[in-house]
Amino acid sequence: MSLMLKQLFSLFLSQGLRSLAVSFFSFFSAVYIYRQTNSLAAVFYFFLILYIFKMIGVGLAENWALKFGLKKQMILGHFLTIVTGMFFALSQKMTFSIWLAAVCWGLAIGFFWFGRHGLLAKFGGKDSWGQASGWAGAIETLMVLTGPFLGGILINQFGYLGLFLGAIFLTILGMAVLKPAPEEKTHKDVTFKEIFRLLLTHKKMALTYFSRGGIEAVYSGGLILYLFFLVKKEIALGGFFSLSLILVAIVNLLIGKWVDKKGKKELIGFGAIVSFLVWTGRLFVKEIGGFLIFDVLERIGGIMLGIPLDVLSFQKAIDGGSTGRALLFRETAITAGSIFACLLLLLLSFLNLPLSFSFVFGSGLSLFPLLIAKDEKTG
Repeated sequence: MSLMLKQLFSLFLSQGLRSLAVSFFSFFSAVYIYRQTNSLAAVFYFFLILYIFKMIGVGLAENWALKFGLKKQMILGHFLTIVTGMFFALSQKMTFSIWLAAVCWGLAIGFFWFGRHGLLAKFGGKDSWGQASGWAGAIETLMVLTGPFLGGILINQFGYLGLFLGAIFLTILGMAVLKPAPEEKTHKDVTFKEIFRLLLTHKKMALTYFSRGGIEAVYSGGLILYLFFLVKKEIALGGFFSLSLILVAIVNLLIGKWVDKKGKKELIGFGAIVSFLVWTGRLFVKEIGGFLIFDVLERIGGIMLGIPLDVLSFQKAIDGGSTGRALLFRETAITAGSIFACLLLLLLSFLNLPLSFSFVFGSGLSLFPLLIAKDEKTG
């Protein structure tokens, strides 16, 4: 491991612990909200609120990183994740707290990931961003692969309160191990007006990020609920997702090295095609084994897209002379896609269409990255 990666190890370890904690929310919050409210629409409203406040969090993180530094945005993200767990725990007695959990979770995502991406762009090394992203993804996956199954066990043994307390404990650990990570501030203030102009002048890249956010929302809301209705129990749902994560850590490292040596265009194209085939295939699968195969393929396709897009963001941050502008552009486009997908899911709910219809949304959004796969500027 290079000196650069050793310096960033605490950053990656903190990310991994937080991701393990948040996996408890990510894989089970849709099921929990549905159990509490008996409403599909409530689930989709929850995620709509979450993504709206993620957008707000990203904007605040960009402003505050200029004054206080990027690592402090990550620490604030950790703190808000802890508060999210508290509101989820309170919602067992006071259902209204679910919406407060959505607000805090959205803000937490905005603050944490703006800080994380900013630090990696600053310290990752121009010729090794892919490798750094690969290591980050591998460590995160190794931490998270037990998360869904462990979450299912906690729910089975202690109920959802055990799940939420477990998430709080892991987030506290994630905050503690972040201390040795380097600190850096951004140096240019960026406005949303400037970002909106960039979204219009860089439509292909904006639509690519937009599609990633949309697919994330369809996965978190539509697919997870569909699988829960198929397997019936949280522990079975957790086992499904843990099993699908086993191969992903190795793939992260291999793809990260490929990006640094071979470039990004080929992987983006392959990833888009894999994702399209997976979402289309899910429309025709009825057995859990088929969904497991597709989930593994979806994660591999997601890595093929995710690492090159991360590297592109870091490249734009350094070449363009503004980390804040590059990251705000990326996160604004991603979050807009998530909000759009939540609105589609709400429409699906109001029209009483089956959840499997959401896979059509995923299939269509998967093709957007092909817009930049042949772009000479992609590299």
